[in-house]
Amino acid sequence: MSDVDVTAYPGLRSGRILTDLKTTVSTANTYHFRNNGRMLLHVANASGSTVTATLAQPNPVSGYATTATLATAKAGFFGPFPPSIYNNGDGEVQVTFDQIVDVTVIQV
Repeated sequence: MSDVDVTAYPGLRSGRILTDLKTTVSTANTYHFRNNGRMLLHVANASGSTVTATLAQPNPVSGYATTATLATAKAGFFGPFPPSIYNNGDGEVQVTFDQIVDVTVIQV
């Protein structure tokens, strides 16, 4: 299993073409992105199965999700992620996926 950094892109009023910025994830890797509390994780699921994203919570708080699911042939945004709950010691969110999907991180 490898650790992979995902680049976060600033949101633009003129818009972003997410397919140009995507990272295709592998189920064998752990993905990290810098988090200032204003990050959104976009997931596009063309895998043919529901995808589950598992979010590490170094400082767990009741009521905050550790998993997020997305049906096949759907795309959605997850977040924002409060840093005091989701950030690791490097100021990053750590996430794994159980299906191969495309992800993009956008700062709002």
